[in-house]
Amino acid sequence: MDPSVRFFMERLIDYAGLFPPAELPLEAAIQNYNRYGHDQDSWMLGRFVVPVSRLGELASYKAMFSEDHPLLLSIVGNRSRSKEECSELLTGSLDRIQTFRNQYQKAVGIDTLEWPLPPVPIGAHLLDAIGRETSKAGLRTFCELTYALDSRWQSNLLEALDHIAAHNSVSEAKIGMKLRTGGVTADAYPAPSQIAIVLEACRDRNIPMKFTAGLHHPVRMYRYEVNAKMHGFLNVFFAGMLAHAHKLDSKSIAEIIEDENPDNFNFTGEGIRWRSLSMTSAEIRSCRKAALSAYGSCSFDEPRDEMRELHKLGQRS
Repeated sequence: MDPSVRFFMERLIDYAGLFPPAELPLEAAIQNYNRYGHDQDSWMLGRFVVPVSRLGELASYKAMFSEDHPLLLSIVGNRSRSKEECSELLTGSLDRIQTFRNQYQKAVGIDTLEWPLPPVPIGAHLLDAIGRETSKAGLRTFCELTYALDSRWQSNLLEALDHIAAHNSVSEAKIGMKLRTGGVTADAYPAPSQIAIVLEACRDRNIPMKFTAGLHHPVRMYRYEVNAKMHGFLNVFFAGMLAHAHKLDSKSIAEIIEDENPDNFNFTGEGIRWRSLSMTSAEIRSCRKAALSAYGSCSFDEPRDEMRELHKLGQRS
């Protein structure tokens, strides 16, 4: 296996089996996560994604994990409609997280919070509170912007990202962005140009990113179950990484996101290459750490199996 594959795919897939379209019962999802954590592809597996409202239900499965094999969690917060509701939910969620930590102790690791912001203008006061309180709780926080994909989406997005960047410039408690890249219906999928706008904007503002929804397959393709083209995780991460390495504009970034030819996405002994653009393994590793964290998927099998079918990982032993 080329080092570039390892650096690109390591801890890339956060397992979100509780969420649609899989929407598994908790017992099935947690057993899957435990099993994935013990197989040969465990190096690709990130955290178990769980809503904060269901955190207490995991107590029954403590015996499956230990200090040597902890349950690693990314916590998803509840949606809110106002700044005040958002602040109240945050306080309650952090209390739940600490209670759960006390119960699981060293058998659990909770270091990531995925926090939806309300669909209103976001000010410095709310971001300061989120950054301060989640940092005190030892959490790396990715805020999801919940603005509708309408004619005002871009202006709302850029204004919010400007506020996040301003917060990050003066605070050690950095905030990232979580981007939703799909769902169970066609209208949940942002256009390639919209994803490109976000990738360019976050790069220019040094805002780290996490992704969720729709990225089951390596390369963009039409899927009948959603009557739409689903974005590929290779497309999104190649686009984001090459945007950093080559200072690409949104039009060039969108070309990578739109590409449906698997042969254009290559791992080499030196790094990755898409058409004439490349970057080194060291740059991949740095970009994953600082800028492009991971993505949530309700399937772990689909991404890894399809990577093998495309001969991107080698054959299963």
